[in-house]
Amino acid sequence: MTLTWRRSEAFGHPEVFAAIGALSFLVARFVPVLALPFTCPLRGLAGIPCATCGMTHAFVHLAHGEVARALGASPLGALLAAGVWLYAVLDLARWLAGAPLPVPGARAVRAATAAGIALLLANWAWLIVREAGS
Repeated sequence: MTLTWRRSEAFGHPEVFAAIGALSFLVARFVPVLALPFTCPLRGLAGIPCATCGMTHAFVHLAHGEVARALGASPLGALLAAGVWLYAVLDLARWLAGAPLPVPGARAVRAATAAGIALLLANWAWLIVREAGS
């Protein structure tokens, strides 16, 4: 696997994604999003959870330090929240230090995409099994 480095003086895509990640933490921590009257469309129509059901709850619980509740709401949601927020902090540190951005090769991108799809499907299966057991 080859890893190249790209130096950018401009505020680019990585910084935009890091800012979105930081904003997601602030919203999950300080905005009462769980009070909004929203029902998952798939659950409302078909009676089963969608692949991302529980992720908002996972983000909110994790932002409040409730790790077990976050994992119970959506294991992938908790992992995604932690990863996004860690990425935001690390990219800010990289940007402030003026360090170059690592650019993964095509093989690493394909592997990450396959892993992401597998995790999403596994999370969906877990949600369906959990729902069937309750």
